[in-house]
Amino acid sequence: VEKMRNIRLYGHFLRVAILGKAQYKADFFVGIISVLILNAVNLSLIGILVYNFNTLGNWNIWDLLFLYSFWMLSRGIYGVFFWHLSDLEEMIVGGTFDAYLIRPVSPFLQFIGKDISYTGVGDFLVGVLGFILAAAQIGIHWNMGQWAYFLICVLSGALIQVAINLIGASLCFWTTRSNAAMNIAERFTVLMQQYPVNIFGKYFQIFVTCFLPVAFINYYPSVVLLGKAAGGIKVWQYFAPFVAIIMLAIAAVVWTKGIKRYTGTGN
Repeated sequence: VEKMRNIRLYGHFLRVAILGKAQYKADFFVGIISVLILNAVNLSLIGILVYNFNTLGNWNIWDLLFLYSFWMLSRGIYGVFFWHLSDLEEMIVGGTFDAYLIRPVSPFLQFIGKDISYTGVGDFLVGVLGFILAAAQIGIHWNMGQWAYFLICVLSGALIQVAINLIGASLCFWTTRSNAAMNIAERFTVLMQQYPVNIFGKYFQIFVTCFLPVAFINYYPSVVLLGKAAGGIKVWQYFAPFVAIIMLAIAAVVWTKGIKRYTGTGN
């Protein structure tokens, strides 16, 4: 009963956020166009790099487009519903987060439902268009199991990004400021999603697999779906959904411990 109530409340919060965004249609379309332009620039830079070197590792231009599009699909989902995680610092510094603590509703539910971002829509559209183009050039012919795995991994990639950024945002319960750390993680993640992990050194690969597992957002699922693993696919390369669950559990613990020790900033 409590879970259903929370789901209905979250749906209500999203509806209010959508109605608020709908009042600024011009801002919506300008935002979408700017996202499309930014992604076109990123893809052009990748294209120039591959044109000069033919391939990166054993990845050609269409493989890289698939890799990038995979990330854009998951980033689009994350962006629409969770882009405002970075607002937590401002809310805590300004004291506005305190209002969530005195209402008879989960502070977390109020926080994640307070806003949506139209830029995520632009990212998702780039992902869809890029995937269609890459799939046509690569000649993808998946069975139902592969399609199901693909969709699960897109969602898993979004949840991994949610978990990483929620952990980063929750640090401000202790430090008041956390956006600097979040920005570093964001830039690192963006870099890692544009290129195949196997072009980097062994220790770097271990880091993005075991410690900051951004390689599971799009690289390992792509390795499985495109058959790119040298020496055959390893079982752990299928672990993106499990990594998402583990990261969300860690994020939940960090949030819970942080909000329990939060005493406000006095503003």
